[in-house]
Amino acid sequence: MSTTRGPEEPGALGGLRERLSLRAGTDVEGTIARLSAGADLTAENLWLLVCSAILASIGLDTGSSAVIIGAMLISPLMGPILGVGLGLGVTDRHLLARSLKELGFATLVAIGTSAAYFLLSPLAEPTTEMIARTRPTLLDVGVAFFGGVAGVVAGSRRQASLALPGVAIATALMPPLCTAGFGLATLDWTFLFGAFYLFGLNAIFIALSTFVVVRLLKFPRHQTLSADARRRERRVVATVALVATLPSVYFLYDAAVRVRENDRIARFVAREVETTGRAAPQWEHRRVGEAHILRIYVAGRPIDSVAADSLRRSLRAYGLERLTLELVQSDISAEDLARFQGDVQRDLVRAVAIAGAARDSVAEGRARRDTVRLEAAAREIAAAFPEVVGVTFAPRLDLLAPRPEVSPPVVFLTFGRASRVGDRRAIVERAQALLRRRLELGNLVVEARP
Repeated sequence: MSTTRGPEEPGALGGLRERLSLRAGTDVEGTIARLSAGADLTAENLWLLVCSAILASIGLDTGSSAVIIGAMLISPLMGPILGVGLGLGVTDRHLLARSLKELGFATLVAIGTSAAYFLLSPLAEPTTEMIARTRPTLLDVGVAFFGGVAGVVAGSRRQASLALPGVAIATALMPPLCTAGFGLATLDWTFLFGAFYLFGLNAIFIALSTFVVVRLLKFPRHQTLSADARRRERRVVATVALVATLPSVYFLYDAAVRVRENDRIARFVAREVETTGRAAPQWEHRRVGEAHILRIYVAGRPIDSVAADSLRRSLRAYGLERLTLELVQSDISAEDLARFQGDVQRDLVRAVAIAGAARDSVAEGRARRDTVRLEAAAREIAAAFPEVVGVTFAPRLDLLAPRPEVSPPVVFLTFGRASRVGDRRAIVERAQALLRRRLELGNLVVEARP
């Protein structure tokens, strides 16, 4: 049985091609005129740029997504970037140079305005909105490129398109510049260079998408290029795109590695740490120098040193052997913790654990300070009382307290054999008065060692 292609199939293919074609609704002359005019930073656009930078800075400073979106909608930064792409696409060197100059000026104004805001802001602390804009990945390249394609396609229609506000939000040009302004104001180079790289990446690929669409739509060139010149043009564009993309590839790889490692950490915590009567609602993975620290906040049944060593050995089974395990335990019970939910649980355990660690640190510091002072006082006692041949001291623990605390130490005086009992009592009283005065410890105890 043989089949033949019906006449309707070419018609169907032709209908699909016609449906996907952009040339029919393109206003070539109008698009060139609009994009050329939009590349200029007029007084109106300059005021919009300053207002947009201030709004974006406020949104970043307060973590308000709504304010950041509003700033993106009024930002005029797309104009010079589209002008760069159009100038490349139609081989208009004057438009290209003018657009680059305007883009550079707009960038300086936005960063300067943002830096001034953060210098005056009473907050000026990193927020999640800022941190999210310091490590752009290859996914951000896709957002910039396809957002730029949508912007050029929407702007080249004879009828105004409703897609332009969405393009302004998706390409997100102003927030990275304001994050860079925060980095400049606080001299934090991670924020400055990371956020500026995101802005540069967005600008390059929006311009590149404009160039691609302009060439696909066959906009007329201002000057005819030879075949060699066109090849050089394509090589330059491809090289710039490749060089700009390489860091984002690394960031994407690093993000994927961290996601997989975080998944292994979550499984380790769920299977090994969270046992009956114990909860671990929060953990942190951070780098300190060359060390990778996994800090887990634990509530409920305490983990002794033997169990902690076992947990450290079990890290290898989860592929986490490079991590150094730190357990921060709180004295809140798992039952009490279960009464709270989500972020409240994590904040509660963290606060209790940090308070306990601070209390321990204070107690340890006090003990070390008292030890130094006791050693000096012991030498003074030995010099003042020849009958005393040895002075020792040891801390006392109040084991009946809910949480044992270090109390003032007991000082033991060892007397020579020739000393009399009555003299010993008098020396003990005088030594106790001397030590209490020297150490400012009214409840210090001095005893004679038999």
